[in-house]
Amino acid sequence: MVKETERLTGTLGTNLQISVADKTTLILEDVDINGKGAWTTGNYAGINCLGDAKIILEGENTVKGFYERYPGIHIRVKKTLTIDEGVLGGELTVSSNGRSAGIGAGSAESCGNITIEGGSIIATGGTNAAGIGGAREHDCGTITIKDGTITATGGFGAAGIGGGCGGDPDAIIISGGVVIANGGENAAAIGSGSTWLSGCKDITIYNTVDMIIATKHETTPAATSSIGAGYGAKLNGTVKVGDDVGEITESPFVYTGEY
Repeated sequence: MVKETERLTGTLGTNLQISVADKTTLILEDVDINGKGAWTTGNYAGINCLGDAKIILEGENTVKGFYERYPGIHIRVKKTLTIDEGVLGGELTVSSNGRSAGIGAGSAESCGNITIEGGSIIATGGTNAAGIGGAREHDCGTITIKDGTITATGGFGAAGIGGGCGGDPDAIIISGGVVIANGGENAAAIGSGSTWLSGCKDITIYNTVDMIIATKHETTPAATSSIGAGYGAKLNGTVKVGDDVGEITESPFVYTGEY
C-alpha cells in the first residue's frame, strides 16, 4: 500500500497489486508495470487508486492492467485522480490487458474523475473500452485535460476519450494541451462509443487548447461524429468547441484554438 508521498522506480517483477491510499502522491520514475495476471492471480488494475490521488510522471513509464477486466490505472467512483509531470517532464504509456480502459473504467467496475495537468501520455483501450474513460457498461466520472500531450485510442466500439460500449463519462472538459484522439471501430474520437447503450454527456473544448486532432473510425457502419456520438449511440448533452455548438462530423477534425 502506497501512502502519503511515495516514489516508485524500476520494473515490477511479479504479480503484485499496487494500491494507492487516499490523499497520496505517487511519483513514477522510469517504471515498468507490465501486468500479466489471470482471474485467479493478478485480478486487478496496474495501479489501483483507492481515494483521491495524484500521479507525477518522471522519465519513461509503462503501466498495463494485470487482468483483462481491469484498466491500466483505476480510480474509485466519486474520487479524483490527477496526473501531472515532474520538473523535467515525464511520459506514460498505459493500457489494459484486454477489455478495459487505459486510464479509467474496467469491464468489471466503473471509475471516478480523471484530471490531466501535464505529461506526455499514450493511452490505449481494449475491446469496448476507451483509451481514457469508460468501458463496456461501466461509466467514468468527469474527464478534464488542462495541459500535456495526450494520445488516446479506443478499442473496438469505444472512443479515444470518453465512452466505451455502454459506459460513458459524466463530462469531458479540455482546456489546454495537445490532444490526439482516435476512435475505435464505429466510435467517436472524443465522445461516445457505439450501440444504443452509449450516450456521452457534455463535451466542452475551450479555445485555449494548443491543438485537437479528432479522428472517428470510418469502418462501416462509421461513427456519426468525430466529437460527439458513435454509431447507433446518442448524445445526452451538448458539444461546444470554442464558440461553436454542435457535434463535429468532420474527420479528422483539427482545431488549434483561437487565442
